[in-house]
Amino acid sequence: MQFGGGIGYIGFIVTLMLITGILTLRIDTKRYEVSGMKREQKAARIVGWFNVVIAIGIYIGNWVIHKFA
Repeated sequence: MQFGGGIGYIGFIVTLMLITGILTLRIDTKRYEVSGMKREQKAARIVGWFNVVIAIGIYIGNWVIHKFA
């Protein structure tokens, strides 16, 4: 992933949010499902997808700013 010139943390934030979102979706939801914790499983899904969607949004927003600014 390339995030333009200059010193910034956007690349780090996007990568971190994607990794945490994917791990939450893969690991936490399985553990809650096995344990029978439906409410926690639903919350983990919401948080995981929130991280993934926000990371993609930040990535696209950063690309648009650097492309058209």
